[in-house]
Amino acid sequence: MPTPMQTIDPFDSNGMEDDRFKGLEGLARREAVNHPPHYNTGNIEVIDAIEDWGLDFNAGNVVKYVARHQHKAEPLEDLKKARWYLERLIERIENGS
Repeated sequence: MPTPMQTIDPFDSNGMEDDRFKGLEGLARREAVNHPPHYNTGNIEVIDAIEDWGLDFNAGNVVKYVARHQHKAEPLEDLKKARWYLERLIERIENGS
C-alpha cells in the first residue's frame, strides 16, 4: 500500500498495465490517486491555480486546504491545516526571510 505522498504507477517494470488497474475498476483506482473527487469540484484543479499563480509551498498549501475543506469528511481539520501553513508564512515574512 502506498504512503499518502506516493504515486501509484499503473504499469509494471516492463511497461505493461498492472492487472489491478485494468478495466473500469482500474480506471476508478487511477482516478482516486490522480484526480480524486475533492480535487475536481470546480472548473480547474487547485494545483493548476497554485502553479499558475506561482505560489510557494506554504501559500500553496493554504490555498489547497481552504479550497478543498468543504468537500472533506473533516472540514475543520483542513481549515486548521490551512491556518498552520498561513501562520508559518506570516512568521517567515515578519522575520524577513
